[in-house]
Amino acid sequence: MSRFRSHGTVKLDVIDRILVVEGVGPWNVEALMSAATIASPIIKQLSGRVWGALVVLYGEPIYVPEAASYLSKAIRAEKIMGRAATAVIIMESKSPEFAKTHLNQIYHNAGETVRFFEDRVEANWWLIQQISQHDLLNV
Repeated sequence: MSRFRSHGTVKLDVIDRILVVEGVGPWNVEALMSAATIASPIIKQLSGRVWGALVVLYGEPIYVPEAASYLSKAIRAEKIMGRAATAVIIMESKSPEFAKTHLNQIYHNAGETVRFFEDRVEANWWLIQQISQHDLLNV
């Protein structure tokens, strides 16, 4: 049973070898645990080959400390399942630079390659390059 009501939303989709995550923050660990239940079969579908994540965050993309730790651990586990890199787009935030610093630390703690973008076209292109590079290294 959760200590707190879940806050923050996440929507997931897969386009080719890219997991598309769209969310509205801030998030607590309860929200991430709920999202993990939904994400698990999707991650298993991607597993076994190299894939990337396109993360589009709206509002204030902040994770409470417990949620930040949970997210880093989840990303580390996903890296074992083929996750190669994450492209992040921050939309409609009042403090985007703070958000980038906060998110960068979470991804750094996970050992994840991350880059921030302004639009989806550039983000997708970069992810495709990252996936291709990992494919070449694993041949």
